[in-house]
Amino acid sequence: MYCEWASLQGEIQCDKANQSVLHKFPATVGRDVAYTVVKSIAQNLSLAGSNSEPSHLVSDKEVKWTMEVLCFGLSLPLTEQDTIKECVSVYCDWLSACTEPKACVPAPVRENPNPYTQDIIHHLLNLFVPRPGSVLDLVKRQALLCHRTLRAIEEVATKSTILTRETWETLLKFLLAANDSLLSPPTEKDDIGDHLCERVLSVLFEIWLLACYKCFPSPSLWKTFRNMCVNWRHHETLVVQWHKVNHALTARLLKFLYGPGYPILQLGNVQEEGGSQLIPDDMSYDTIAQCWFRYLHVLNNPVDLCHPDIISNTPKFRQHAMPGNGVVDPIQHECLNKLPYIFFRAMRGISIMVNAFLGIAQSVKADDELYTSQISRQIPGPSTPPGQRKPGRPISSVIAGTLQKGSKMAATVTTPKSSTLPPNLSGHVSFDARQPLASARPRCDSILHLFGAWLFDAALARVSLHPSHKETADKARTESRSSSFTDSRHASISLDFPVMGLNGDNTYEAGRAEAIGALCRIFCAHKTGEAILTTYYSRFYIAMFYGLQTGETMSGQVLSSIIFNSCDLLRVNLDGVQLLVPYILTAIQLILSENSLPFKLNDDRTIELRRSCTHLLISMLCLPLHFKDLKIKDFVPADNVNQVTTFISLRKRITELLLRALLIETDPTNTQMLIGGLMLAVQDQAMFEEAEQNTLQPQHDTSTDSEAHADTSHTSVGTTSSDSSYQESAYHRLHQTSQDVESAYGLFGQATSEVCTRLMVNWKTDLNTALAAMELLSGLAKVQIKPPNLLMCKRTVKWICDFIVFQCNRPNQNHTRDLHSMIVAAFKCLTLWLVEHSRLLYDKECLHNVLEVVELGISGSKSQTKPAEAYSVTLKDSKSVSLNKNRASDVPKFKGDKELMPASMRVKEAAEGVLTVIIQHVGAFPPPCGPESLFSLLDEKSLLKYCKGNSLPEAGSPFKYFVLDNSIIVGLLEQPLGNNEDPLPTVTSLIRGPFGRHAWTMQLRHSPRNNKVNSRSRSRLTDPGRPLPMENVGIHHNIKHRYFPESADKIPPTKADKSIPTLESLVKDNDRTDLNKLKSFIDKAVQFENEISRKSKLNMKHSPFPSQDIECKTPRITQEYQTARLFLSHYGFLSLEALKDNNNSSIPPALVMLDTTNSGLFTDLEILDTVTSRDNDTVHIFYVKSGQKNFHDIIDNVTSRTNVQSQFIEFLHSLGWPVDVRKHAGWTGHISTSWKVMEPEEDISASDYQMSTGGSVYDGRQQVLYWADVSSEVAFVVPSTESRMSSSNTSGDKSPLLTHRMAERAASDISLNKPKTLSLDRADHVDKIKGDSPISPQDQPIFKKSGRQPALMAGPDIKILVVWLENFQDHENFPTGDILSVTRTGMEHLNTSLMSSNTKSAEKDTFIIFIHALQNGLFRIHMQGTTGRINMAIPLIDGMVVSRRTLGPMVRQTAINIGKRKRLESETYQPPHVRRKLKIQEMAKQYRLKMSEPEFYTALFHDVPK
Repeated sequence: MYCEWASLQGEIQCDKANQSVLHKFPATVGRDVAYTVVKSIAQNLSLAGSNSEPSHLVSDKEVKWTMEVLCFGLSLPLTEQDTIKECVSVYCDWLSACTEPKACVPAPVRENPNPYTQDIIHHLLNLFVPRPGSVLDLVKRQALLCHRTLRAIEEVATKSTILTRETWETLLKFLLAANDSLLSPPTEKDDIGDHLCERVLSVLFEIWLLACYKCFPSPSLWKTFRNMCVNWRHHETLVVQWHKVNHALTARLLKFLYGPGYPILQLGNVQEEGGSQLIPDDMSYDTIAQCWFRYLHVLNNPVDLCHPDIISNTPKFRQHAMPGNGVVDPIQHECLNKLPYIFFRAMRGISIMVNAFLGIAQSVKADDELYTSQISRQIPGPSTPPGQRKPGRPISSVIAGTLQKGSKMAATVTTPKSSTLPPNLSGHVSFDARQPLASARPRCDSILHLFGAWLFDAALARVSLHPSHKETADKARTESRSSSFTDSRHASISLDFPVMGLNGDNTYEAGRAEAIGALCRIFCAHKTGEAILTTYYSRFYIAMFYGLQTGETMSGQVLSSIIFNSCDLLRVNLDGVQLLVPYILTAIQLILSENSLPFKLNDDRTIELRRSCTHLLISMLCLPLHFKDLKIKDFVPADNVNQVTTFISLRKRITELLLRALLIETDPTNTQMLIGGLMLAVQDQAMFEEAEQNTLQPQHDTSTDSEAHADTSHTSVGTTSSDSSYQESAYHRLHQTSQDVESAYGLFGQATSEVCTRLMVNWKTDLNTALAAMELLSGLAKVQIKPPNLLMCKRTVKWICDFIVFQCNRPNQNHTRDLHSMIVAAFKCLTLWLVEHSRLLYDKECLHNVLEVVELGISGSKSQTKPAEAYSVTLKDSKSVSLNKNRASDVPKFKGDKELMPASMRVKEAAEGVLTVIIQHVGAFPPPCGPESLFSLLDEKSLLKYCKGNSLPEAGSPFKYFVLDNSIIVGLLEQPLGNNEDPLPTVTSLIRGPFGRHAWTMQLRHSPRNNKVNSRSRSRLTDPGRPLPMENVGIHHNIKHRYFPESADKIPPTKADKSIPTLESLVKDNDRTDLNKLKSFIDKAVQFENEISRKSKLNMKHSPFPSQDIECKTPRITQEYQTARLFLSHYGFLSLEALKDNNNSSIPPALVMLDTTNSGLFTDLEILDTVTSRDNDTVHIFYVKSGQKNFHDIIDNVTSRTNVQSQFIEFLHSLGWPVDVRKHAGWTGHISTSWKVMEPEEDISASDYQMSTGGSVYDGRQQVLYWADVSSEVAFVVPSTESRMSSSNTSGDKSPLLTHRMAERAASDISLNKPKTLSLDRADHVDKIKGDSPISPQDQPIFKKSGRQPALMAGPDIKILVVWLENFQDHENFPTGDILSVTRTGMEHLNTSLMSSNTKSAEKDTFIIFIHALQNGLFRIHMQGTTGRINMAIPLIDGMVVSRRTLGPMVRQTAINIGKRKRLESETYQPPHVRRKLKIQEMAKQYRLKMSEPEFYTALFHDVPK
């Protein structure tokens, strides 16, 4: 930089301007003259000062002569203290001529101050010349006079406005000469240089900076400044002052380079010391930039500070080492013992500047206070010069067996016997590697151009390189350029290596640690698509290679610094970074595999160090199965040619380290990270084996799996009487078995065993860790292992049950909301295990354990207790808690005899959910209608379409509704459905209970359905027929039958017989006519009757037999029934006890009839149907192209497949399966289209769907991606421009079921299928709302009651976003607030806290999972969201790197777990079945028909309208 300019160092050192003519005379003569003259002048000054009289020196000649005397007086020995003091006083007063001249200043000086000021400054240099042999008291007095002089010079430089360039140059040369006179010699205790070092350097740097503002120094002066500073580098203060100015300039430089919004470098100590004037406010940007760069290189190469031979290679040091001074070699001087600390301070300052450019917020004041108070006190300096020190015993000799092949090379760095720096002080500001970086930070290459040469050299300070690296280093040294923009070509961009034969030591490891830490931060700040020079890559990897050594050459501070600052190293797309994977693995294995570190570190820093190791570990979990047999090149030639390291060979080491770290980790945060990593490892291994179809079952567990379902007690862990405690049971024995972690089968077993063990022993009292363990076990339950590890599944269920038992039986004072949250999470986890492994309930003992725990959760105690048998659980604090142990053979205690005292209502509700799942869904999931609905898809509207004849009544409802036990609504439809042809009593019931809606069709049958039996039974119900008459039974004779026998004619009549006269005898003549008429009538009647008889006989002869008119027939079977009455009667509900109302209780009777004439009933029924039996979540997915910040541009990306990466489409399809929202019965992402199957006007064809989109087809208008299990359902929505416009048009609708507008739509939809007079039509109810609503129709809710409504207890409104980033840095500018406008689900009204909040408050419950595709085919995860009492969910961890095959399942599982955790944390959340139960109770109370028993029975006999 100054190669074409001459240095003024020789001119300054040989300058005679400070020599007086009196120096030509003997010392006594000059002393006497000076004493006399100076004393007289001082007296005149004092008199003039009091009387304001002018000086008697009126001519230039007089002033010149006087100044010659004063010049000599300043060079007198310190014994002439008074004379020297008076000389200083005179000159300080005369210097006021440049600012505000005093009266005592001679007239020539006042009139032309610049020439005299230059001479005065030259003369004052004599005051700063050391006087060897002076006593301490005199040295202190000399220091005081120097301080006064420096103050006067500062005042002149600061306040004067008349200084010329020559005066400024003289002033700067004076300061350089004064510093060189005091600081060039080796430091001696209590000499003048020791007293004035800090002050004289601060004045030099500050005035030099001021000169840059007022009169910028010439390049020659800058070169002189740099060359002379090189001779002062053995002073710590030089580095301190250097960085003080550098940091101030850096702060100003960043402000105008990157704007005021860039993170500020806090300079607390500078401002307190008047540093606010260090840089003038109006200094131009160009001047600041020039000053910053020139000041940065004023010490030349700061890495020279780690080389005592270079620092001591100065004339003053060599002069001091001349014979007679007691020093043979300059390197042996005692002042060089502080070089390790000075080197550290130099690297520390550079590290702070690197952090400032990266945008890491930091405070220099806190940093300085820490190091000045602790480091300087703890570095006494070794008694032996660093270069001749013998290496001490290595720190890591105890772990030498864990080293890899690369650590067998020659020794590089060894540990000295005396510690130079406490390990906890290295890298303090940048200790937390998770600090955010500025988005507008410069490129890595730009920072490396500035500081890379120094940092690379410092990272290998005092390190002996391998011979192969030395050859490369020699070549690089000859071909590379020099230090950045300087003319010194010493070790600029080349590797620095020590003198041959010099033993490496760890004396300078603190500075090395700072340098390598800064390099790690620079490379971890790599942006997506950013290019870094290959030279920088190679030098960085070489430095990392030596820094990661864990053998005898290990440096604890360097290794710690690398680990702390390299969390993102494996996830920022660095070219060739996989070369470091084996060495990083060995390093973190050293830290994570043992409880204690092999080097000293504070306890709080130990936790952070292990956390950093965990970050690195979760970044490499997927590497072995991703790269498989890809070879990893070694940094040094291997001794064995056949010894090749591949990625797949690291799989076992990584997995074993993960399990080992999880076993010994004590920090909750680190533990949760490891748990998430374990889930990723198992999932990746299982999916890899499934894809490769290379699953092998280990032989040592084959026999146990076949016995998993046997009804024997010895297969269940910890259930026999011999296991009296956890310490003796398999909880502590399992991890001692041989580990098979290279297969999914073995890893699954090891993972479940270790997690359950730690859960029972260590984690059961920590909420977040226990929740993470439950989330891991829930994830493991869904992992497909072939063949399944059935024994481990059974053991896991037993462990979960024991965990619940332990928590429920803890003392009352320990029962908090957090404890109950753990129990609820355990019940949910148990549910998944039972559903996913339904065969477990075929095991008698497993079923008994599960039901026993369910009973404990519901009632608060078990039915089987035997106090004689108990087992103890040892807690973390060594306290033992005894728990009762129950066996299936114990005599149970009846439920009616127990007092119900559950741990809490939340626990009781969770246990009820498990019991219902066992009864309804275990072995029966997914149901026939698919996993999208646990309800029957039939409702009133669907059933009425299939009624017989499809005839609907003009008034009233065809359904009768009853409430059973205040918890179940039964809707009974008495009309047979159209597909029912049997004339049997048929009833269709819609049963709405806490766990769903179910449709049943029942028939009253008296005979079986079998065809053969049915034919015989039908013959008994119909006419069997009569025997046909036979015509050939004999001859038919016409015989007139007599009324009396023939013998009666032979009896003679008597008088009595003739007592009744004949008609003829009584008829007179006049009546004869009438008699004849009567006879004619009788004859006609006889003829008519005979004809009728003849015709009857003729008809009978031709009619079939028997006659239908006279035949006795069976009664006709009834085909119209009051089946509701029959159903209730046959099921035993129509008892008098069930109808009696308890006047002393608000609980209604066991059987209640609802008022179907109230249209509000059907509205509430539809609302009840929207409360499903599962929790539902919505995940909105976005794609962000590189550099996008506007949310309109973001949602437009998914409209075309060409706008997105192919992996994004694959990722979408791995989240769930596509469903049509019009045909989907589950959650669709918005309540308006969820849980109902809408009938389109025309059939939907494939051409109706959008094609070749980037995911916009799943925007919720036509399709969504859906996934569900027995306890959760998730809709994955990809918002698009069209969906945004649609949502904006309906943004005023709070809820489609709770608003007037949606009520109208629902009414119109129903009216299309049945008459408006039907009770299910809500038009009348809508009209009522219109007339009674005091507010706008859009906001008028149906619910008007105060208090917490059952439907409003859905918990927090959680927004879960998944954002795919092309450029990872875009996550810093993601427009979360704007994006929330397209994430409406219709459930926002249910969260009362958000009804009156703005967008910013809504962001508090927003969780974002950022996904970035790395160049190596893996994916980097970044988690963003606020956490409260409960931390972020797993398995995804911030910074985790996942594989392509596990990305979808891991994201889905994390989203579900986030929702579960937020619901656990929320105090306004109730499980779905509880909300349904409360809603049913509310409806029973609101729509109940209060009737007496007779009125109820009478109502049952009312005919249903036909």
